[in-house]
Amino acid sequence: MIQADRVTTSNDIGRRRLWAVSGAVWLCVALISMVQGQVFAAYAGRAQAWWPAFHYTVAIFSVWALLTPAVLHAARRVEERRLGRGAALSLWLAGYPLTVMAHLTLFVLLFWPIYGGQSPSLLAMAKAVFLANLDKSAFAYIALIALARLRRQWTPPGEVPAPPLLATTAPAGEDGLWVRVAGGQQRVPFQDIDWIAAAGDYAEIHAGERTLLIDRSLASLTDELPAAAFVRVHRGAIVRLDRVREVRSLGRGDASLILHNGETLRLSRRYREGFKALLPV
Repeated sequence: MIQADRVTTSNDIGRRRLWAVSGAVWLCVALISMVQGQVFAAYAGRAQAWWPAFHYTVAIFSVWALLTPAVLHAARRVEERRLGRGAALSLWLAGYPLTVMAHLTLFVLLFWPIYGGQSPSLLAMAKAVFLANLDKSAFAYIALIALARLRRQWTPPGEVPAPPLLATTAPAGEDGLWVRVAGGQQRVPFQDIDWIAAAGDYAEIHAGERTLLIDRSLASLTDELPAAAFVRVHRGAIVRLDRVREVRSLGRGDASLILHNGETLRLSRRYREGFKALLPV
């Protein structure tokens, strides 16, 4: 529990730092964009008032600053799937209209009291903002995706830093999973593991009364666990088969798994066939 609390604290600090950095970066981008707009307007003989232009540009990019953590998180998830270029490109393209829609929605809701007087309705304001900022939206989205890809390339495989006192996995032994803990290593016998849960970028090993937080994905842990004893039952859970005491159908291929200690896990229809192959139900 202490380890989990420290990981949570570290994650909170990281999120606050990301918010601060993204806010500062987008403010610089807003200044550059505003100056560029002023120069072009002056060149075209349509000089603009400096302060209203600055205020509006900062408002536009402040919403992109709010969206930055979510977009980077989604982009990292796509990168972690190691999809082909075509599949990844399809997801990036599909994400663009969704992100722009989120930007418009937030902008209209946040700044309607300021700019709403110029439009007869929220929809009209959203349409005007969309048409006036097509170039800025495309630039912002491409910049965020490029940043996410660069962050992935700059982080060598297997060298993602772990928070202080976070347990990290070492290679599995013949009868257990070795985990590094503060001060050394600890072996968790396979027979002690009840189930493993996804926890954001980490995973939680539930072994009796113990819960170990590790910086590995469920996919990598699956390769280290005995295939005859453990099975993926959900995108967020792996279970040891002999811990399952009851299977209750939920309809449409889903089911609930009741473990020996009374805990309940969900069996997704996506993983039902693999589960049935090892434990017919």
